[in-house]
Amino acid sequence: CRIFSKCIGSFGTKNNEGTVMLLMKKLLNKLYQNQAQIFKPTPEKDLQSLRIQMAKEKMLPLPSDYIQFLSLTDGLMFNGLRFFGVTAHEREKANYSYPSLFDVNKDFYARNRRKDVLIIGEKDEDLLIYSPKTKTYQIMDKMDLIADLELPRFFDLVYFFVQKIMDSDTLLSQKDKVEK
Repeated sequence: CRIFSKCIGSFGTKNNEGTVMLLMKKLLNKLYQNQAQIFKPTPEKDLQSLRIQMAKEKMLPLPSDYIQFLSLTDGLMFNGLRFFGVTAHEREKANYSYPSLFDVNKDFYARNRRKDVLIIGEKDEDLLIYSPKTKTYQIMDKMDLIADLELPRFFDLVYFFVQKIMDSDTLLSQKDKVEK
């Protein structure tokens, strides 16, 4: 089954952004408790600068729910899962620079790979992308650039990767839990 919400349902209602944002905050808090690297929220002026910079480079615009995510944290790293933020982050202890959303996409576009998607993250051998054409978040193989799974919202993408941790806690009320 390629569309996540059709396979197992989705949280709340698709149009209830307040509920989804509340769930995202709870999810980020739980991830933080489980040693995830959570960054400070992205300032609005930095988001605006990124939008202008991306438009100048003819990159695809950011989806609204990813912008909401960036308003909570400027990226995320957890157990091999990475979502890119507006700014690059140095990891001095690991001698590694966590790239910015802009830099990752500029490099991807420069290599003449697909220009119809926006890379927002990665997990192991997969790219995590947004496709404006289908209005879905997708898990795409880094080698063949074929999507293995499509998800309707950013929250569903994050939850897909961290659901084992979330299911062990009371992140969602019984009313909001997904029936499996």
